[in-house]
Amino acid sequence: MSKSLRQVKLHQVILHMFHHLNQQWVLQKKMSRFDQYITEVPCTTIHVKTELEYYLEEPVIPRVENFDILTWWKVNASKYPILHCIARDILAIPVSTVASESAFSTGGRFVSPHRSRLHPKTVEALMCAQSWLWSEFNDSKLERKFETSNFGEDGDE
Repeated sequence: MSKSLRQVKLHQVILHMFHHLNQQWVLQKKMSRFDQYITEVPCTTIHVKTELEYYLEEPVIPRVENFDILTWWKVNASKYPILHCIARDILAIPVSTVASESAFSTGGRFVSPHRSRLHPKTVEALMCAQSWLWSEFNDSKLERKFETSNFGEDGDE
């Protein structure tokens, strides 16, 4: 390799090294400025209130006899969108004042642990069929033999 070619290569290597060192120096300078900024600026955390906190801070609504909770949530849906969705889901659950077994006394006969896999429509159809049979038996003044039998229990297949 000629002497001039070696000098050119050496010159390129030196330029490349200076360029690389300069980039590192600039990066360190920027990082030191950032570090200085972080130490000078007080680190304060801002607490943003949640929707629930705003809701709980509201004054309690006076008790009214005909208060409609669904209408209240509908009106306040824009103010409390997340709580509105939760309330809608919870208030959609049907309310019952009696145990479901008491409300549907024939259900216990059909929905045994063995038959708990029946589709709800099938259970409904069975309960309707039993009701129709009972009314037919009542009309013809037959004894209710089903009442004393084991019809619909696990042993009956």
